[in-house]
Amino acid sequence: MAVTELAWLKCASEAVTTESKEATDSALNVQDEWCARNAPNLPKARENRGVGFFQQVEDPTVTLLTAHWESTEQHKTWIESPENQTVFPGLGDHFQLEKTVFFHLDDVELFEKPDADGEISLLESPVISVGRLTIAAKNRQAVGQGWNEVKGILETFAKPNMVKSGWRIEKEDQGLEEFVFACGWPSVERHGEFATTEDFQKYASALLPFVMARDAKHYQRIL
Repeated sequence: MAVTELAWLKCASEAVTTESKEATDSALNVQDEWCARNAPNLPKARENRGVGFFQQVEDPTVTLLTAHWESTEQHKTWIESPENQTVFPGLGDHFQLEKTVFFHLDDVELFEKPDADGEISLLESPVISVGRLTIAAKNRQAVGQGWNEVKGILETFAKPNMVKSGWRIEKEDQGLEEFVFACGWPSVERHGEFATTEDFQKYASALLPFVMARDAKHYQRIL
């Protein structure tokens, strides 16, 4: 089973700086070395592990760090490692670490490389959208079924960019579930055009009746 880490970090300044990017890259280099020694089944190349650092379009002070792990336990081992305990505090000069939010998506490598020729992975897309839908736990099966029925509408419109999705593992409320889906785009404007298509209403009606809260943001990869 694979899981995807999504971690949101808030910049200490008005936006990402050259120094904050360099500090993040240095921390990821340490993580690369740790994975090579302690997680030999993970790919050696950073991108093959789904590692990416993104800046939010709507609020440039928000960044998103991603990675694939074999399990949440493996990621926890990295977090508690002496290596991480050494490098992570140093990011406090550039990010408000106390505001960091992270969780994992179950049984999915959200940023995997494409299987089909010509497909564009999320790591390679000029822009990605990340949608988060909060639903009642009792409606998880219905939302999953609805997504399976209509995701092809989004996939067809977004081609050759990929669409990936997963369920949040860690829950703040046992009565709630969070469904997360990400899609690559050539631009934010192109994503906006999806709502004007003929099939959009069918797509939306399969999901929105179950949604208690939703959030959608756009990100551009910077590292």
